[in-house]
Amino acid sequence: MATRARTVAERAAYPACGTASARVHSRYVRRLADSAVGGRPALIELRVRRFCCS
Repeated sequence: MATRARTVAERAAYPACGTASARVHSRYVRRLADSAVGGRPALIELRVRRFCCS
């Protein structure tokens, strides 16, 4: 059974200049596997957006 969480933020601050941007450059997936939780393996999968500075 998968549980999902989602951010509601439409914008993010660009790290280089701190300007808020809603323009998405790309997306990628990150996976974190951990030891068993309650006897079942745990896997956290994040779909991450990269924003562009306008």
